[in-house]
Order: sequence, then C-alpha cells, then structure tokens
Amino acid sequence: MSLYYSDGHTTIYKQDNLELLRDMKSESVDLIYCDILYNTGKVFDDYSDDLGSPEEAMEWYRPRIEEMRRVLSSSGSIFIHCNWRMDSYMRILMDEIFGTNCFRNRIYRQHSKERGFFSNFDSQMDIILYYVKDHRNFVFHEIRGEAKRIVPLFENGDLPGRDDIRSFEDTTIDLKSLNKHWLISAAQFDDMKKAGEIKLIDGLPYRFSDVIPVGNLWNEPEMLDTYTRTGVADAYDTPKPEAVLDRIIRVASNPGDTVADFFLGGGTTAVVAGKLGRKFIGCDISSKACDVTLMKLGVKAKEN
Repeated sequence: MSLYYSDGHTTIYKQDNLELLRDMKSESVDLIYCDILYNTGKVFDDYSDDLGSPEEAMEWYRPRIEEMRRVLSSSGSIFIHCNWRMDSYMRILMDEIFGTNCFRNRIYRQHSKERGFFSNFDSQMDIILYYVKDHRNFVFHEIRGEAKRIVPLFENGDLPGRDDIRSFEDTTIDLKSLNKHWLISAAQFDDMKKAGEIKLIDGLPYRFSDVIPVGNLWNEPEMLDTYTRTGVADAYDTPKPEAVLDRIIRVASNPGDTVADFFLGGGTTAVVAGKLGRKFIGCDISSKACDVTLMKLGVKAKEN
C-alpha cells in the first residue's frame, strides 16, 4: 500500500485503486461512495478520463467492483456516481456482481439548471446507483424533521408476498380484499405501531410521523453544482456538493463506521465523513487529488 496520509481517523492512499483494494481485508468497509470516471474521452492535467469503448470500460471496472464487494461489510452499501454515458453499462455490471436483488435504487441528482444545448436535449442529471451487499440486512436511517407528515402504507394492485393480513388495535387489515398491497414489511409495521405512528383512515393504514420522505430525484438547491464553466472550484471543475455526501453517509452508515472512496477526486467524501464522525479511507492515483483533499481537511500537503 502506498500510504499518503493518516491521522488514525482519515487515511489516504496514492495509488491505483485496484492495487489498494486487493490489499484490503474482506468486510473492512461499511459504506462505499465513488464518483467514478465518466469515460468522456477528455484528458486533464492530472488524469485521463478515457477508458476506451463501453465494453473496454466495463472490463476495467469489473475487477474493481468485484473487490469493492469483497471489502464491503455484510450490512454495507455502495453508491456509484456516474452519468448517462456509463449508468446503463454499470447497472448491468453491478447486477452481475452484487445480484439484482441487491439493487436498491437509481438516484437522479440534478447538477445544473438549463444551459445552452446543440442538436440534443441538455443533460442536467447525474445518476447514482445504490446497491447493498445483503438485501435482507443493511443500514438505512430515515431522515427526520420537525413537522409531522402522513403517508399511505399501501398501494393499488395485488402483489404476492405483500398481501398478508395484519391487525391494528381491534381492526383487521386485509388489503388484498381491497385489491391493494403493503408498501412495508410486517416487521416495519410492528415497529411503527410500537412508535405510535399508525393511523387508520377509512380502514386503510397510514403513517403519521416526522420522517421526511426522500425520493430518488435529488433536485434541491443544495444538490446543484456550484462551479461554472469559466472558473475552477476547489481545484477541480466538478466537485460534488457536500449535501449529496451528507445525505448518503447519514442514511447508509452509523457514527464510527468506515466510509471509503476509491475515486477520491476533490475530497468531498473525506470532508463530510469527518464531520459526521465516520472513519475514512480514500484513494486516488493523482497527487493533485490527494493534496486537494488534505487542503480541504486543513492538513498541509506533502512536498513532492
């Protein structure tokens, strides 16, 4: 391992991420987030974003994703941040390696408002592919606010496996007889009952709580990129907003967990992980990426 910096809480390596991954212990990381190479064909001052054809790119990614799965803890999650060039290919590769039942969602992150476009629709979205190592056991914390909200716990249509009969107080809830199905498991329903969050309206179950529903379209103002085409932000043109990493780390890990980013780039993951009390492992082949991260962490960069 080519150690670049460590303070016992944050550890950064400057090397090929595949070399590092192969040296890491199995199940040693609780959460992985990677803003991967988008294969744009562009060459920058410190790295090349050209992996060849989509097929060649997937062969480059395959051993890396396989190793990421190996080092991920049994209850861990992985978020792969990409764009329209890569997301369909990455989805197929991730399905092969993690299994289709471990796919949780495709998250759309709006990165900009409308810009000029030429002979096409303007691209305003990045894609974050969200997988877990074990679909029966993973960390997911709901986001809570101050106001109470009421949301239905059912949906129209019969769905085998989600049609069981449940009870609340003195009422039997048979959604199948109403051609509806449950949106939550029986265990989740029991937890909500214990928390006093269940309400029946016209015989149908609703949740009344301070949980903030978050969909897979992340388009809040704080999710937008802050850079411009004429300036450089934080030494890289496309640093991801802290709000993106804050949401992912809060939802998919616990304080004290280890978060890893094997495409370190501008170091946002390292900064937010530290703020949220997580340990961090980062890796990048670029000295610039390592130095930018140390700068954001308030650490003096190494002299080359």
